[in-house]
Amino acid sequence: MSLIASRNAANSFIGEDFNETRQDPTSFFSEELVLEIFFYFNLATLGTICCVSKEWKRLANEPTLWKSAIYREIAFGNDKWAQCFGKDVVKDEDNREEFSSLPWKDFIEDCKIFKSIFPEKKAKDTLMLVRLPKTLNGQLTLKSLGELAKKYFSDSDTGYRFIWSNIVDELGDKSIHKSRWVLMTKDVLPESRDKAYANQQKIVAELAEKSLISYEIPATLESAACILSQYFGSKTRLFSDKPPTFTRCQEKDHGFHTVVGGFGPDGLKVLERSNEGSNDWYGVAALRKF
Repeated sequence: MSLIASRNAANSFIGEDFNETRQDPTSFFSEELVLEIFFYFNLATLGTICCVSKEWKRLANEPTLWKSAIYREIAFGNDKWAQCFGKDVVKDEDNREEFSSLPWKDFIEDCKIFKSIFPEKKAKDTLMLVRLPKTLNGQLTLKSLGELAKKYFSDSDTGYRFIWSNIVDELGDKSIHKSRWVLMTKDVLPESRDKAYANQQKIVAELAEKSLISYEIPATLESAACILSQYFGSKTRLFSDKPPTFTRCQEKDHGFHTVVGGFGPDGLKVLERSNEGSNDWYGVAALRKF
C-alpha cells in the first residue's frame, strides 16, 4: 500500500465510529511507517487523531510531528524567506541549527498565556514565530529589509511606507548579533495604549514576572522584520492603519522612541514619537528571544 493510500485510509478511519473490536489500521504497519504517515498531517489533524484511541494518541504525541507541523504552518523560517525572495537570500544560514533550535514547546505554552490577554483571538493567533537570519539579504538591517520589501512596495524608494531619515542614519546599518528565533505578539498589549513609555515597560515587566517568561519591548529591527514577514508570507498587515496601531521600540534618540506600525496598502511606517502617551495609537508589543 502506498504512503498516500495509507494516509487516506487513516483519514477515513478518523471519521468512523471507533470500535475497539475492529482492527486498528495502523496495526498493519510498522510504527516508523505510521509516524511517517502522521508526519504529513497538519496541526488540526494531529489534534483530531489524538481522540481516536489511546494508541493513536500515543503515536500522534510524538514531539517531532508537532515540531514539524509548527515549522510548516506557523513559523516564518529560512524556507519561507527563501520562498518569498529566492534561496540566495538565506544562502549562508545553518538550516539544521535553525530547525533544531525551533522553540515549538515555548510557542505552545506561550500561546496559552497570551490567550488570556487576547481572549477574542484563537490561541495560535496571539503570537508570531519568526526566524531572524543574521545574513538575510547579505546582512539583516533596516536598510536591507527595506530592499526586500521593495518587491511588494515597488513605489517606495526605501521599501517602507515612511521611515524617518534620522532613523535610517542612526539604525539603518545596525544588524543583529546572531541568527535567532523570536516570538512576538501580533498586536500591542491591550493595556499598553496611550501610556508613557515607563508605564509600558512596567506592563511588559509585570507580564514577564507573572508568567516567568523573559518578554521585553522589541527593538526596531526586530519588530519591523517580524511584522513584514507576516505580510511577505500571507499578505497580513499586522499593526495596521485601521485603526492606526504602533508598537514603541527600545531605541531612543533625542528624547523620542522609535515606533513601528501604521501598516497600510503602501507599506510599514517607522517613525519617532515622544515617550509620553499622546493617544491610543501607541502601545507596546512583547517579544521573546531564543
